[in-house]
Amino acid sequence: MKPKFLLLAFVMFTVALGAVVADSGTARAKSIAKDNVNIRTLPTTRSEILFKAPIGYPVKIEREKGKWAFLRDWTNDTGWVYKPLLCDIQTAVILVDRANVRKFAGTRYPVIGKAEKGEIYKVIEKNGRWLHLGYYFEDAPFGWVRSDLVFSH
Repeated sequence: MKPKFLLLAFVMFTVALGAVVADSGTARAKSIAKDNVNIRTLPTTRSEILFKAPIGYPVKIEREKGKWAFLRDWTNDTGWVYKPLLCDIQTAVILVDRANVRKFAGTRYPVIGKAEKGEIYKVIEKNGRWLHLGYYFEDAPFGWVRSDLVFSH
């Protein structure tokens, strides 16, 4: 009886450990659903506000605690946000000082504009290493940017 119990305990431990390891390496992408959302030091409204995030701000959710989510942003800042203030709209923020925005996905296509560091756009579609970006509040497309130039979903 003792060997069966030890075997069962070992199997349960291995399964539980695998679930923890698998969950810890997968951050989920979300964006901020409202303007000027408080990002806090702890998962409570009484904790210090670290910064305020604008609408559309893309974040990676690393873990959750009740109605709160621990996030990491494009500058590697972290903090807690109330989960109802998050949404699934795909957005991207420009990481470089000035990114070329092209007419179509590919460097052989003409540059039709520039995107500045910190600007937030909706992601309309993906094509390989390219993202088709649009303006957040309008359904108007802007152009194509290489995915390595943005922090996105």
